[in-house]
Amino acid sequence: MLKLHPHFARLLLVLLLLPGAVTHQSCNSRVQQVRAIVFSEELTPPEMDTMQTIKDTIHAEVVNSWHSFYILNGKYPEDIELLDMEPLRTRLTKLLGVKMQEDFLERFDVTPPLEVEDHILFDEGYEVGHKDETAAIAVDMSDDIIYVGMYIGHHLRIFSEKGDTHYPQKFQAWIQQYKK
Repeated sequence: MLKLHPHFARLLLVLLLLPGAVTHQSCNSRVQQVRAIVFSEELTPPEMDTMQTIKDTIHAEVVNSWHSFYILNGKYPEDIELLDMEPLRTRLTKLLGVKMQEDFLERFDVTPPLEVEDHILFDEGYEVGHKDETAAIAVDMSDDIIYVGMYIGHHLRIFSEKGDTHYPQKFQAWIQQYKK
């Protein structure tokens, strides 16, 4: 068996422990702290409108404001170009896709005035000359969820963001008209 000199064994032990100590010191050194400050100064925090809580975790998302939609009660969607307003336009395209959005727009041609009540925006419409081809939209502005329904060729199609099935009351009433 190989015998080591006592000083050599101590030196070996110090060398084995030294990298951990150096790493620990370098991570907490002033250089690292200054670097973190420089990086944080370069970032601009996103504008936040809402933070949705799910269970015990907060998920912060950048949300364009729904505040401007609260004043739309009683206005006609085509007069104010509702479906071109952000964040509705972008999110509607993402929810429906291009083809289904075209189908929705065809069926949302003739509409009554918008209804805004209890943080819910709701409206329904139908295709000119085809009152049996209809569409509805509901926006839960407090929970930040868009719901869309279409009745096409005797088939009811429902779309909702986040897979949510807790439909607003007026949207549920619209759905019930077409359930058989």
